[in-house]
Amino acid sequence: MQKQEEKTWDWFVARYNKLGYTSLNKFANENGYQKSSLSRYFHLQRQIPSGTMASLCQTLKVSPNEMMKAIGEDWK
Repeated sequence: MQKQEEKTWDWFVARYNKLGYTSLNKFANENGYQKSSLSRYFHLQRQIPSGTMASLCQTLKVSPNEMMKAIGEDWK
């Protein structure tokens, strides 16, 4: 069974690929994010700051609920 960290990373990569980005570097550069921060957020090594969550949801075109599910925090 896949670990939550792997599931979350795979979700993130699939999400930015679906939006037309071919790499983490391209996604980060074109949207003003630090590549290292995104890697830490989606490898579950660091919590996504509340001020960044809304921006990431908008950029990835997902609801906050979908984002929370992806990082393993199922809010209802």
